[in-house]
Amino acid sequence: MKHKMLLVLLLALVPVLAQSANFSALTVREVGTFISTLPADWHGVAPAAAKAQIDAIQPFILDIREVAEFREGHIAGAVNIPLRTLPANIAKVPRDRPIIVYCRIGHRGALALPFLRGQGYNARSLMGGLNAWTAANLPVVRP
Repeated sequence: MKHKMLLVLLLALVPVLAQSANFSALTVREVGTFISTLPADWHGVAPAAAKAQIDAIQPFILDIREVAEFREGHIAGAVNIPLRTLPANIAKVPRDRPIIVYCRIGHRGALALPFLRGQGYNARSLMGGLNAWTAANLPVVRP
């Protein structure tokens, strides 16, 4: 999961760096060094720790999968705002609570995370998404 999140971050930075007047191989190397030294749980939360947080502090649980996926099963209390609609629906995400964002396997969560954090939200992504949650035998609401 760490490598996938780092790849997404690097891909997001490359266009910005390419437009910089100081863009060079050194810049790419420095960014690569920074990314490769990030901790494994960088803004991520493992399923068991997420469950403990949900029970203890009741964070806002943001499911960014598509509506049909949400209807197949989701974490209790989750609010469904598909990733592609998140910028238009950001007002529905409370600022006064920590956020746990998740998708099916973690890719969309990794994409949503820098957007949410860049907007000033205290957000963490569920590492491995709903698949990791269910693999940990944690409860899922099913129709």
